[in-house]
Amino acid sequence: MKSFDKTFGVLGGDKRNYYLAKALKDDGYKVRLWGFDKLGTMDCEIASALDSDIIILPVIPFSDDENVVSPYSNSNLNLKEYEDALKDKIIFTGIKDKFLSAFPDMENRVSSYSDREEFAVKNAVPTAEGAIEQALMHSDITINGSKVLVCGYGRIGKVLSEMLRGMGADVTVSARKQSDLAWIKLNGFAGIKTGDFTEINSYNFIFNTIPSLILREDVLRELSKDTLIIDLASLPGGVDFACAEKCGIKAIHALSLPGKIAPKSAGEIIESTILNILKEDDG
Repeated sequence: MKSFDKTFGVLGGDKRNYYLAKALKDDGYKVRLWGFDKLGTMDCEIASALDSDIIILPVIPFSDDENVVSPYSNSNLNLKEYEDALKDKIIFTGIKDKFLSAFPDMENRVSSYSDREEFAVKNAVPTAEGAIEQALMHSDITINGSKVLVCGYGRIGKVLSEMLRGMGADVTVSARKQSDLAWIKLNGFAGIKTGDFTEINSYNFIFNTIPSLILREDVLRELSKDTLIIDLASLPGGVDFACAEKCGIKAIHALSLPGKIAPKSAGEIIESTILNILKEDDG
């Protein structure tokens, strides 16, 4: 429910930002959206969008050419050309460091919604659902009755393990910390130390959530050629993809799944997180 009078300028992004803008509008806020003219939506001129109190950029704000990531726009936007228009604005993005690499003097103006715990916890659900969707799309067997390894027992690992067990999979979870291994056992899963993959050739599916290289050449060469790997870790991931290809093992780096499989839910998660930040700062 609307609690303060601010105008939101949503710039670019994937369909998450479209649904974010729609959620804000449905909740009674004034919204100006740029970067979705290919969808024929409430797209407006960039000058109008920038004439807002709060600017919301995509999770990854800029592409390699420093334009705002905007796959649904017919034009490009380099914010450096509009730097003066950003003064005194409240700015949100997913990856703050990426924004500050272009605008180093705006440290006190920009916040990262993806750093918030509630964002990460809520986002774990569409990520886990998307990972399972990827497994079903790229395999010729069911999750039910399969043997699965989940690497990592963070937010996504916890949610994913429970979903897979609910589907009838035999789930083993790996972790580095003894405290995590204790929780894994307490929650009824088989647990192994990450890196101790002595029986790794017995798994039908491997889901990795650990953002460091753990599925190296020595591990991959032990895998069955029928094993499917779904890597959910941020770039560069936790799999030696070149080696996997040489070994004839299918490995999929499944990134940004919430925006691909559940953009409406993902956009609403971003909205609630940003509103929480604003209410805390205002209060």
